[in-house]
Amino acid sequence: MKYFRIFFILASLPFLHAETVVCSFSITVVCSFSILKDLCVQLCQGIDIINVHTIVPNSADPHTYQPKPSDSKTLATADLVITNGLNLEGWIQNLIPGSGYKGNIIIASANVPARYLGKLPDPHIWHSPVLIILMIDNITKGLKEAFPPYASAFEKNAISLKATFRELQTNITALFLTIEQDKRVMLTTHDAFSYFAQCYNVKVLSPQGVSTSDDPSASDMKNLVNQIRQLEISAIFLENLSNPKILKTIACETRKKVSGVLYADTLKDDLSLQDTLWYNAVIIAEAMRGEIKNA
Repeated sequence: MKYFRIFFILASLPFLHAETVVCSFSITVVCSFSILKDLCVQLCQGIDIINVHTIVPNSADPHTYQPKPSDSKTLATADLVITNGLNLEGWIQNLIPGSGYKGNIIIASANVPARYLGKLPDPHIWHSPVLIILMIDNITKGLKEAFPPYASAFEKNAISLKATFRELQTNITALFLTIEQDKRVMLTTHDAFSYFAQCYNVKVLSPQGVSTSDDPSASDMKNLVNQIRQLEISAIFLENLSNPKILKTIACETRKKVSGVLYADTLKDDLSLQDTLWYNAVIIAEAMRGEIKNA
């Protein structure tokens, strides 16, 4: 009996050790910017073993971000990487191979019908709840393939998450149906709200292109000022990450005041993507109705 007990203890040691390793094991998913991180966190809800990180902080512009040495270290520890694609993160093309990461890369915009300005794609697909659902499908598929033991949890979370964006689409559509069509015109810092415009039949003007690094020409500025005067736009917005100088110049030229701040390429404070999109929609609608006291 004594020898049997010793054998049982020795035989159990590998299993005890394996259990310890499993309990301390963690999975790291690295997203390119905060909006993808938010979607990924919601898809991984309830799976405590998965840690989700972002390269671009919520306070930085993903268009013009300058990678740091620590970003390469973050990518080197990743088990999975998620990017937006559509030329949003041009800086990441060299960062990933330079980090030594050789795993899978999920492109959230894969097969999503993007609009193009000439040869340049518009990467701001997250301003359309309809397109976000396609992004969720892409991310969910990649998570399931990368981490099969949690496939059912990813699928369950995806179903719930997509339902919230379908509800959001319904609510924002109802919000803008109360606004006369000739009032549905807005001006923003750069061309980030065209998918929003398509969803809710809104006209959007902007001095900059799809990237915040695009500077408008003098003729572009002149044409834009003339449009604003002709259309009598009351909904004029800064964006939280953009240089306000250009838009303030336009406001001065047209004797218009800025209605507020929108969140184009990042989340508002600690809000989810759903709540950020709803915030944007409400403040835009209020400005179009003339309910905002211009700042």
